[in-house]
This record gives sequence, structure tokens and C-alpha cells, in this order.
Amino acid sequence: MITVGIRNLKNSLSQYLNMVKAGEKVLITDHNKIIAELIPSSGTPSISGLLKQYLEEQTLNGSISKSTRRTKISKERKTSEYDNIALNNIYNETRNDRQ
Repeated sequence: MITVGIRNLKNSLSQYLNMVKAGEKVLITDHNKIIAELIPSSGTPSISGLLKQYLEEQTLNGSISKSTRRTKISKERKTSEYDNIALNNIYNETRNDRQ
């Protein structure tokens, strides 16, 4: 079993992941307090795999329905000319209130 602080883990992540692949257990600490552990995969379905299975069963039962389209969420928000006009109006109103 190996213990490593967050900063060292971040700086040498590949090295520690290789240790985990080799079967080693790695404890992650923050100010000498254990906050997490990295362990080799057991090969059994993960929580996300179990969740997918559960959702599939619920869909088949009719308890839930899957979304019919994928929604893309963009981190960038494009501003339109209307947005700029509205912001300018708000700014001008605020400035006029102060005078």
C-alpha cells in the first residue's frame, strides 16, 4: 500500500496509475488525512454500469422514458446584437440613476 499527497499525485499521476494497474493500492491524502483510495479494477460492472443496467430495466418496465434527442450544451455563449443593446441600456440606466 502506497500513500501519496494530492500535489504529488497530480504531478506523477501516470506513475501512480501504473502502480495501480500492477495491483498496488494507493491511498490519497490531503494534509495527512486519507481522503480517497485508488484500487485496481475487479473487472465487475462499475456503478455506472449498474446504473445503465437499472435505467435500461426501468425503461423496459415503462417506469421511465429515455430522451429522444441529445442536447448539446455549449460552454461558450454567443451574444447577439440584442444582448449588447440590452446590456448597454441597463448600463446607461444605472449610470443615469447615479447622477
